[in-house]
Amino acid sequence: MATGQAPGNPVPAMRTYPPVEHPVVVIGSQYLAQYPVELAVNSDFKVSDINGTLILQVKSKLLSLHDRRFLKDAAGNTLVNLRQKIRTMHGRWEAFRGESKEKSDLLFTAKQSKLFQSKTELDVFLGNNKGEVPDFKVKEGYSESSCSILLGDSNTMLAQVTLTKLISEI
Repeated sequence: MATGQAPGNPVPAMRTYPPVEHPVVVIGSQYLAQYPVELAVNSDFKVSDINGTLILQVKSKLLSLHDRRFLKDAAGNTLVNLRQKIRTMHGRWEAFRGESKEKSDLLFTAKQSKLFQSKTELDVFLGNNKGEVPDFKVKEGYSESSCSILLGDSNTMLAQVTLTKLISEI
């Protein structure tokens, strides 16, 4: 039985892909996949696999001076906390490991690529990157519900995200 599969559920068919030569681990190697993974995000910002197994969830801290979000694992442990920097022209966010706010635990920063944009485009800099060239770029697709994640300033696509509208049963 494959990891994460409930007893009696068949293992979904997977295509094999060549291993990534130099994978970039941002949060933890357990969150890397060598194949496309289909995930669903509901209105409560809970991320589940196609079998409905909770993988991640995003929680917001209300009544805070700073806008903060927490990426938590299925057990509720904080993996990353995201803080919006106030008074920045490019809408910069900082992501820290766990609950930390220490610069030594900075995982990445993200900011709008351009001050004025018709479509969302973000530059993502890993914590140790103090340069001008981003490690990743996130570009909105043809609709607001899709985006591509590119390597640096190149056109090398690392991931493609498409969100589908979930319809809840009444």
